[in-house]
Amino acid sequence: MMDGGGRSLGARALLSLISTGPLSRGDLGERLGLSPATTTRTVRPLIEAGLVEEQPPVETGGPGRPTRLLAVVAGSATVAGIKLTADRLYAVLTDPLGEVLVGYALPLNRTDAGSVTSLVAEVVARLAERSGRRPDAIGISLGAAVVGRRTVVVASFLGWRDVPLAAMVTEATGLPCAVANDVRAFAYAEAWFGAGRGKDPFALVTLGAGIGCGIVMGGEVVSGARGAAGSVGHLPVDPAGPSCEIGHPGCARALASTAGIVRAASERLGREAEDLSLQQLLGPELRQDAGVDDVLRRAALAAGRVVGTLIAYIDPELVVVSGEGVAVVEAYRETFEKEVDGLRHWAAAAVPVLLRPFEFDEWARGAAALALEQWTAVAGDR
Repeated sequence: MMDGGGRSLGARALLSLISTGPLSRGDLGERLGLSPATTTRTVRPLIEAGLVEEQPPVETGGPGRPTRLLAVVAGSATVAGIKLTADRLYAVLTDPLGEVLVGYALPLNRTDAGSVTSLVAEVVARLAERSGRRPDAIGISLGAAVVGRRTVVVASFLGWRDVPLAAMVTEATGLPCAVANDVRAFAYAEAWFGAGRGKDPFALVTLGAGIGCGIVMGGEVVSGARGAAGSVGHLPVDPAGPSCEIGHPGCARALASTAGIVRAASERLGREAEDLSLQQLLGPELRQDAGVDDVLRRAALAAGRVVGTLIAYIDPELVVVSGEGVAVVEAYRETFEKEVDGLRHWAAAAVPVLLRPFEFDEWARGAAALALEQWTAVAGDR
């Protein structure tokens, strides 16, 4: 369902059951545009292979026989999801329902593509050893431009350009691998397994090293004509504000990214940015400084302006805000919510905004969603 093209009916059925949860045959057929007979022919081999099961009958309260829902079997597969940062690798092993079975975090001491590939292979072997089962597929997410789920076009924080990471990992492990931008992968996981399930349109905004956005419409994360949809980091939010590292005045990244906040606060305090962290700025000692308080408040306002603008553009059912910077929004929630509400059309209903605590395991689970898509392509081809 991620790419929608050239997938077998079995693969599409598996992915539909993963992304939406249990469905009746009728509902599954409707989602796939299939007749009842074709739906049955599609599902039968999946049941026989132990990939899909019929759950106990459910009373509908109406006339007719109880409904039997179809669901993916939790133990039918495991997949590895890996999130890369500038200095660490976070890995999880999940089942097809998105349940995290095993987790790992390792330092990324060398960042050349060959060394990272070797570390990925090592981590996959460790996950297999701890779980007693070799993963069926691998997904990798990172803050980078990626094309075709295969090639990292540019990942400046790793010094990469045009790295065929998926092929390298497959060669090293013998497993199918998919690679994607971390925010988009996270959006899939949140839409499939988190608060975004059943919400369409749905949006995820991340605040951290950058400002990212994943928009889910029709069950798909919107990519855009050139793969740049959701690039909200350089939206202007305060023309009088500081410039980001590439010169955009008052953009969201300059005001609300972790580096932007720390840089602005260090100037107010007369200290080196290298000696400060976002956690320190949010602590009671530094936050009581008027300059630091102003920087943090402006960051929350900038985040609110991004979210409010996004809501005005796409009218989502729900927005989830996550990432390291969500702690700033939580601390200045009134400022954030006032800005979001101030951008709402007078006749529009308020859109729920959920602040999700930041955990790297959740980002790794986003990568696992990529791996699940890879697994369904193979397992569903029956």
